[in-house]
Amino acid sequence: MSITLREASEKVGVTRQTLMKAIKTGRVSGQKSDNGEWRIEPVELFRVWPPVNEVQQPLQPYITGSDTPGLQAENRLLREQVAELREERNAWREQAQRLALTDQRAAPQPTPQRGFWSRLFSRQGDSLSGEE
Repeated sequence: MSITLREASEKVGVTRQTLMKAIKTGRVSGQKSDNGEWRIEPVELFRVWPPVNEVQQPLQPYITGSDTPGLQAENRLLREQVAELREERNAWREQAQRLALTDQRAAPQPTPQRGFWSRLFSRQGDSLSGEE
């Protein structure tokens, strides 16, 4: 369901000349109808420009003086929750560090591998360090 250039310009708040330029440069794809009129798919149009007729809600609602005590209580509660989460995070971090240190101490040292020739020509009781 394509729309005309006039309808498209009203929906996104740009001129028809701007839309024509975008079609010619390939920024927006459009097609000529049988009667020679340019038509654009709304999806293609809104991919490039946001619709202007759409009412957007503000990111933060309007705050009145009567909302202040409730917001202060909510703020206090959120701060307490953040403090609790930080304490838990620090406890988990300490436990992970303790476990990492424990694992490093308990890990056996890898024994150096003896090469083929040293295994072939050495006596069975020989150690790598030469101690017997």
